[in-house]
Amino acid sequence: MKSGFVIAITNQKGGEGKTTTAINLAFGLASRGKKTLLIDMDPQANTTGIFADPDRLDSTMYNVFQSTVKLEDILLDTYNPNLKVAPSKITLAEVESAGSNVDAPYLLRDQISTLKGFDFIVIDCPPSLSIFTINSLVAATHVVVPAQAEKFSIDGMSGLQGTIDSIKRRINPDLTIAGALVTQMKPKTVLTKTILPVVSQFFNVFESTISVSVAIGESHLAKKSIFDYAPGSKPAREYDRFIEELLHELET
Repeated sequence: MKSGFVIAITNQKGGEGKTTTAINLAFGLASRGKKTLLIDMDPQANTTGIFADPDRLDSTMYNVFQSTVKLEDILLDTYNPNLKVAPSKITLAEVESAGSNVDAPYLLRDQISTLKGFDFIVIDCPPSLSIFTINSLVAATHVVVPAQAEKFSIDGMSGLQGTIDSIKRRINPDLTIAGALVTQMKPKTVLTKTILPVVSQFFNVFESTISVSVAIGESHLAKKSIFDYAPGSKPAREYDRFIEELLHELET
């Protein structure tokens, strides 16, 4: 992809809102008329499950990493004409051994470089610093780090920051940390007020935050974005503000 933005959504800890953020960011961009690709790099395939049954798919990111198909050949259409999805399935975990290949960190970047017509590519990374996360960071132009305002969420941030810095230094000097997005926010708690300044020591923190809401979980069950499931809900408004804030940052 010769132009456009590639945004990796990553945090090595699970349960931070990566998949929710990736899905809603991709849908929000698509609803703004941006040609968007959502890549599921997590073998758990939760993102893919919003759009299709992973077990019924013949070609996924597993096949791309096996070099048996091209990325452009596995893309799925969605109910938004501006959004396509590169699906995953549990078999992707089997190619972790590809890390011993000298070209392994560059596989996703090389595939993305052949794509045409996308304004944005959003990558949902797995909850680990695996070869799939490394591939995503090597391919990305920007990183968004979803994080809860709790102690365990910040414990791994130093490691993630170190990984990003190493990739910037050795492989992808143009990689930019867009910021941390605080999810599952409980604004009146003492813990939140205490930890937010700690998060800001590692990454810039978006002013927009995402509140705790049952509507998020319900939207997953309904296999829809929060914008389609509950467009008037608080998290829908919050994700909308986050997207506007991110777009403003990317344009400056």
